[in-house]
Amino acid sequence: MGTLESYLPPDLATETIAQLVLSLNLPVPATVERLEVSAAFHSIYLITFPASSASEIPARPNRDGSVTLVLRVSGRQLPSIKTRNEVGVMKWVREETKIPIPAIIRYDDTESNVVGHEFTLLEKVPGVSVDQIYSTLSQEARTKLVNQLVNYLCELHSHPWRDGFVGGLAIHGAEVAAGPPIEENFWQAPDLDRYWAELGETLKTLNPIPEAGFSNYVDFTVGCLDRYIHAIQKHPSLEPFRDMIPRVRAFMKTIQAPENAEEINRVTYVLAHKDLHFGNVMCDPDHPDCPITAILDWEFSGVVPAPRWNPPRAFLWNTKTSPEDKVEQSRMDQVFQAVCRERGLGKMLNEMRLSPRQESMQTVVNHIRAIVEVCPRGQAQDRVGHWRKIADTGMEDFGV
Repeated sequence: MGTLESYLPPDLATETIAQLVLSLNLPVPATVERLEVSAAFHSIYLITFPASSASEIPARPNRDGSVTLVLRVSGRQLPSIKTRNEVGVMKWVREETKIPIPAIIRYDDTESNVVGHEFTLLEKVPGVSVDQIYSTLSQEARTKLVNQLVNYLCELHSHPWRDGFVGGLAIHGAEVAAGPPIEENFWQAPDLDRYWAELGETLKTLNPIPEAGFSNYVDFTVGCLDRYIHAIQKHPSLEPFRDMIPRVRAFMKTIQAPENAEEINRVTYVLAHKDLHFGNVMCDPDHPDCPITAILDWEFSGVVPAPRWNPPRAFLWNTKTSPEDKVEQSRMDQVFQAVCRERGLGKMLNEMRLSPRQESMQTVVNHIRAIVEVCPRGQAQDRVGHWRKIADTGMEDFGV
């Protein structure tokens, strides 16, 4: 059994990174610096090349003519799928929108390379993340940030995905194609060791990750519920909930019935970042308007029903957790709503809202997922009974 640490990115020697760079047909770097950041899935290094080599690297130069790249060496929590998704999404965003994101210089979604881990090598974008300077920004600057983010959301909503599709993206040859969905709340490799080691489960048996995604909102919901039923059947901690299985299966059939599926699937499907907090928004702090310079970390992005564009409710969060910061996030959401209305974007706001029927369905899914997530971990035992009652009530709304 592997330890949790065995899945984390390694601390690589400068010589090893230099060897990787040379193996990628890039010039010899001048310096390598490991960033001491709290990244859950990566080790991050800054690799700087001298000005004399700048013409050989397709990235914007620094002010002194040198070029700095960001190497993100991945852990093994979600092998291959996370790297493939991020690269596919970023390629699509760069080709189809004007949203500022770093250029991808090189990547490998396998471990068959010098560092023995998946990696992405990205252009370093200028600026700092908004969360670092948020407390210093005036209300005017914060509103201007919201306006810029609204521009980006409008761009994503202006590219609806035909015929419905829920999933991630991946590069097949030179083209971006449908890929499996990916969520931060998926069971990951360390979870298999800690909670599922003796049950023979895999990432594919526990997570809804078909290779080409799902065809629509209902299909995705049914795919999730199917995996939750599987977990309930397998894990001893979920035995008290096995009597729910016939009812959940009946619920799955009910939402697939034409009269229900037609209404639930009446959504716009859009590419969503899904984790658009201010730690992932870079800006220029030296400019009075603090313009956005890049949107980072697209690894858990994907095509979703528009009402599911912000599932963790991270949008406009400054990454701080005090009650005052939560109040500020709520206030900024009101600013966002007002900006959208002032700009005549009521249609986009409406597309972001669940209908009552969709709300009932999503309530069922969310609370069954919560039960399945916490019981194997031995968490929240005082709340799972309440969550079950909420799920039961939601199914009753569909006559189940």
